[in-house]
Amino acid sequence: MIPSHLYIRQLTAWSLSLGAFSWAYSFEAAAEPVSITRTGAVDVAFRNSRELAIAELEVARAKVELRWSGRLDNPELEMNLSDDGAGLNDNEGIFEVAFSQRFPITSRLKDEKRLRGYQVVLAEAEIAEQRRELAGQVDLAAVELMATRAVSERQQKLSALNQKIVAFLAEQVAQGQASNLDLTQAKLTGRSIDQTIQALAALENTRQLELKQLMGISPEQPIRLTSELVLPGNQPDKRLATESLFRMRPDFILAVSRIDEAEAAIALEKSKRWADVAVKVFGEQERAVDEPTGLERNSFLGVGISIPLPIRQRNQVGIEKSLIDREAAERSVDAIRFHIRSEYEEAFQHRLANWKLASEASGDVLSLAEGNFAEFQKAYQQGQASLLQVQRAQEQQLELETAAIQSIANYYRSDAQLRFVTGAYPILRTAVNSGK
Repeated sequence: MIPSHLYIRQLTAWSLSLGAFSWAYSFEAAAEPVSITRTGAVDVAFRNSRELAIAELEVARAKVELRWSGRLDNPELEMNLSDDGAGLNDNEGIFEVAFSQRFPITSRLKDEKRLRGYQVVLAEAEIAEQRRELAGQVDLAAVELMATRAVSERQQKLSALNQKIVAFLAEQVAQGQASNLDLTQAKLTGRSIDQTIQALAALENTRQLELKQLMGISPEQPIRLTSELVLPGNQPDKRLATESLFRMRPDFILAVSRIDEAEAAIALEKSKRWADVAVKVFGEQERAVDEPTGLERNSFLGVGISIPLPIRQRNQVGIEKSLIDREAAERSVDAIRFHIRSEYEEAFQHRLANWKLASEASGDVLSLAEGNFAEFQKAYQQGQASLLQVQRAQEQQLELETAAIQSIANYYRSDAQLRFVTGAYPILRTAVNSGK
């Protein structure tokens, strides 16, 4: 297992990286559409998230408790005055002033401060995990918007091509060289494509609003995603080392830190078996009748100590509960290890399978369609094919390109999932590297 101090440095670096990160422009003030990449959307979400800003107050609370922990209790001032007015009334009396202070005879104050320190680490780890979850949502929303736009562009090309086919068939029908049935079928196809375009436009608007909300920017602010759905040329089969994967997962660091917190809590609860010792310093002035001289005054100074004996109560409940908490923390680490390994393997294999499918969909099939279209163009120029055949070959090519885009979009969806599983977002990745 990686030492816990490495995780503490990584979590501190995460907090510093988020605090120091700045964006080059303001979305709220921009009038023109702002160009942004898929990675840039995640960075802006980190900067603008209201929820993260609220969550960071928990770290501030934990740091306040750390700063003021490990201190002695306030001293106590005691004053006592008594006389014999209710008795012999000889003007005898006692006036006493005392200061008392409790001191721990164990390492309770040191253990308390150590525990508060681990609670700061836990608060930072919880925020880091919230950042990872937010980044995953933003990244997937950006991919969905990119995919919707890409499909919409292809459908618009199909619509333009269909309009040419309808115009061509209308001329052919007017000349008696084509059937009205073909023209009607082409018009119906065009209406179907137009309905698809309208649905995609509405979906694109919804996707954009979702992305803006996650990024924390105004719905009225226009944005333009500059990232494109381009399939990588090389097969993405490079695996991430297991220990590196664990270091990049805030939820794993959170689970490991809970063990450290549990150990510190055990030490604190054990130190509470002995209650604090009270040390008392007092001064006393006395008036008393002393025969045969009469009324005299006398003063006393003294020191007292109070030591509680742990006979009946030795904080057994607190100790046993803290031992159970440690066992639960250890089991949680084993559970999260298994979960992360399984989650990573599933996401890795899913992305690899989608890459293969997208590679096939955008490879030989598209080359064959492009060649077929080129052959029809050549045949049309030589008078061996009709314009309708050329247009239908081009329509088939565009349909295959649309299917290829859908396959590539599926690859990017699985890539976003793998990115979420590994926590490989720029601001987190930079923090991890700087924390080593």
